[in-house]
Amino acid sequence: MIKGIFILLITSLTTFASGKNPQKDTLNTEVIDNIVYILHKVEPGQTLYSLVNKFKCTVAEVSNINPTLKSDVAIKIGQTLKFPMIRNGKHVSAWAYQASLKKSTPANPNNTLKYQSKTIQQIKQPKSKFHVIKAGETIFSISKLYDLDISYLVEANSISDNKIRIGDKLLIDKIEIEKISTALEKKITQTLVVEPTGIKMEETGVAEVINTSNRTTKYLALHRTAKVGSNIKVTNEATGLTITAKVVANLSQKGPDENIMLKLSPYAFYKLRPRDSKMRATVEYYLPTTKKTKARK
Repeated sequence: MIKGIFILLITSLTTFASGKNPQKDTLNTEVIDNIVYILHKVEPGQTLYSLVNKFKCTVAEVSNINPTLKSDVAIKIGQTLKFPMIRNGKHVSAWAYQASLKKSTPANPNNTLKYQSKTIQQIKQPKSKFHVIKAGETIFSISKLYDLDISYLVEANSISDNKIRIGDKLLIDKIEIEKISTALEKKITQTLVVEPTGIKMEETGVAEVINTSNRTTKYLALHRTAKVGSNIKVTNEATGLTITAKVVANLSQKGPDENIMLKLSPYAFYKLRPRDSKMRATVEYYLPTTKKTKARK
């Protein structure tokens, strides 16, 4: 009897101590398209929304990387889900994560980096600070080749559209690129907001970059029906990243742009981290109340 009470007391004390100092979960990661994702096993009491807040991401990007969530957001205990690793409001690349692991002392053997797309050996290690463009290459293929943040690559090389020419040189040095982009971001203050006045409109469709030589750092948009001068919220469905842009003109109803929902200035477009020259996006904006908008509603 006394022995049983003693064992019960020891068990209770152990449980209490573990509650005060819970062990950290083993951090398992996986890389998809050079972005690091955390593999998390759902625990009792957790919901998709509590986990989204914990990992500082959005439901849209979590649902995109976890196909089972597209039809059912109810998660189950023991289910393993992927969440993007976010630091300082940005997705962590495989290169940045690997560099942080090397700095940690001692190295944590539980931190495992599983690659779905490329291994570290497969990511090209540049011998020069510059890359000479070859036939068939695009800014997207070059960013993946060197594991570079595409928006930083575009900004550091002052690329104003998707057009790059064979023989041109692009800066690919990570340190130099990040210095240039960080300095540029400090100068930019975007305070655009979507004013909820009028009738709320939501659409999903194809977005692409405006082909222009104007190297503006403003978030500008061309849309078919949004009022010129108003602001429009744009979300990349693949990444869940969102920006707000000012509508400066309307797209034509017919012609080469008839199947395009939205066009964005280069700076705005690449801030959404597209994986190709076009992306599927959702937009939110408000139209002034008129007879036409009332009928549309």
